[in-house]
Amino acid sequence: MFRTMASSIFDMRLSGGHPALELVNTLDSRRGRWGPDFLRSFDDVLAFVERLQLIDARGLASLRERAAVDPGKAEDALARLIELREAIYSLFLAEDTDTPYPHRALSTVAEIARVGRARQTLIKANQNFVWTFPFNDPADIVHLFALSATDLLTSRSDRRRVRECKGDNCGWLFLDRSKGGRRRWCSEPSCGVHSRVKRFRAHDDDR
Repeated sequence: MFRTMASSIFDMRLSGGHPALELVNTLDSRRGRWGPDFLRSFDDVLAFVERLQLIDARGLASLRERAAVDPGKAEDALARLIELREAIYSLFLAEDTDTPYPHRALSTVAEIARVGRARQTLIKANQNFVWTFPFNDPADIVHLFALSATDLLTSRSDRRRVRECKGDNCGWLFLDRSKGGRRRWCSEPSCGVHSRVKRFRAHDDDR
């Protein structure tokens, strides 16, 4: 029995509990095997942020139009997003292992977030004001996730630490919001069940 594999960005599970961690988990496995990577094109990126409901329909339409006009810019944004994803992974894996945040990864996230802050504009939404992006450049998605990661970092004192799923062929990251704070798996029905079955079979073999 193995962890159920998704085939694309459309059917991957969303179990990280935070947009920055969901981005990390777009690589299907980091332990035992590597990949597959669900971010294969800028269209995958747009589908992903749509699933997470991070950008409204108008913003998505604007980004699709920009990507069609300048596919090179969209490809650059995809490459930068994957670079950011791996930096975020390194940062929050350090939380799980209780080791210092890696300086290079922290610098990467902080610099992209800094550029993103300068891109934001303040708009009125209903009765509130919110910071948002113009979403007229594919790179705005990269900035969006970098700021999401910094928000998660700066909330460290108000949350439990990020954990890594210990399942075979996994390594996904997640926020533990369980009542007892002892969650071990990204998904109980997949990695949790598989781990128990593996231990049970190993116990039988030892008899």
